[in-house]
Amino acid sequence: MVCANSTFYNIAASLISGGPRIYKKDANSIASNNEITNDNIINSAAMINQENYPSETHIITTEDGYILTIFRIPGALGSIPVFLQHGLLESSSGWLIAGKNKALAYILSDNGYDVWLGNARGNTFSRKHQTLSTSDPRFWNFSWQELGLYDLPAIITYISELKNDSLFCVGHSMAATTFSVMAIERPEVAKNIKAMITLAPATYLHHIKGPVKLLSFFWRELQRISNALGIYEVFPRNIFVDNFAQYICKKQILRNIFCSNSLFLIAGYNPEQLDYSLLSKIWSDFPSGTSMKLFIHWLQQMTVNKLRKFDYGSRLNLEVYNNSRPPSYDLSKIQVPVAVFWSENDWLVDKKDVQYFYNQIPIKLGNYNIKHSKFNHFDFLWAVDAPELVYYKILQVMADYKNQIIK
Repeated sequence: MVCANSTFYNIAASLISGGPRIYKKDANSIASNNEITNDNIINSAAMINQENYPSETHIITTEDGYILTIFRIPGALGSIPVFLQHGLLESSSGWLIAGKNKALAYILSDNGYDVWLGNARGNTFSRKHQTLSTSDPRFWNFSWQELGLYDLPAIITYISELKNDSLFCVGHSMAATTFSVMAIERPEVAKNIKAMITLAPATYLHHIKGPVKLLSFFWRELQRISNALGIYEVFPRNIFVDNFAQYICKKQILRNIFCSNSLFLIAGYNPEQLDYSLLSKIWSDFPSGTSMKLFIHWLQQMTVNKLRKFDYGSRLNLEVYNNSRPPSYDLSKIQVPVAVFWSENDWLVDKKDVQYFYNQIPIKLGNYNIKHSKFNHFDFLWAVDAPELVYYKILQVMADYKNQIIK
C-alpha cells in the first residue's frame, strides 16, 4: 500500500511481536525487504502487525519461475490452515483493510485458524521472476489459466507440506475461476484441499451488469491496440492512483463523490454498507495490477456462457488448441466440496451465473444468498456488516465440515 508515513509504519511493524518473519521457500533464510515490496508500499505483513497480530512473509517460486509473496497470520500448533485468495486487480491486503474484528483474515485468526494470504503473479506483491523482469513482455504472457495451473498449486502445496495437513480455501471473485482451473487440471494438488468456499464466484460472467460490460464488446480491438502499443500490464500502482488514494479519498467531500461512486460503478450501489473512512486504504490497494492478457481473458468470459481457455482468434487457436475455438473446462471434474456465497446486487457476478456454476459442481457444500438486498461485489471484503452477513456463516460451514469428517 502507498502511504506518506511508510517509514513510521515499517518501524512500528518491526517493534510489534519482534517484527514480521520472512521466509524463502527453499530455506529459512531472511529475505531483504526489497524482495517483498518497494519503498512506497506498506505490505500486508505491516498491516497485520499494526493490528497487533504476528505475521510471516513467505517467498514461493512457481514451476514456471514466478516469485510469489504470500503472508501468514500463524495459528497455534495444530491449527487448521485457511488460504485466502484475492480476485482480479486485488491483493492480499484486501482481506485486511477492514481491520480487526471486521476483516475475514483476523476473524479466522481469532477463531483459531492458521491464516494464509495469497498474491497472484503480476500484482503489487508478486512482480518478480527467476529470469524475466517486468519490462519484458514475456513476464506478462499469462492469463487466469496460469494462475490456476501454477500459482495456486505452488501455494497450496507449500502450505500443505509445511503444515502436514490439508487446508480450507476461500476465494473472492476471480479466485473461484482459478481454483476451478486448479481443481480440474491439477487434481493431485486439489486433494490437499478440504473444501473451497467461494465469495461472489466470477466463474461465469454472461449476465454481468454495469459499465464494465461495455468493455467486453471491444476485447478484440483492445487486444490489437495493446499489442501494437506494447501495453502488456494493466492498472498497476502508479502516481495517479496513489495521489487519488492519498489526497482525494482522504477529503470527506471528494471521497463521498469520487472514491465511493467509482467502486459503486464497478460493483453495485450500496452506500449503507460502505465504511467511508476505509476509502483511502481501499484505493491504496485497489487496483493492484495484472497482465493485459488476463484482463482480456476476463472480458472474453463475459461474451460466452462457458468457462473457456484464452481465445487467440481462429488461426492461432488452431495452432495452440488444434481447434478454431478454445476448449472449455469441464467443472464436473472438480472433486472438491464447494460452497458459494452470492448477493442480489452484485453487478459483476449475477445470481444466474452463480447458480449455473454451482449446478455443475459434483460435491456441493452450500449455496448461500446474502440476506441484504443491496449487498454488492466488494461488500464481501469491506462491508460494515460483513462479519454478521458472511464471515460467521463461513466459520459455521467450516465447523460443520470438520464435524462431519470426524463423525
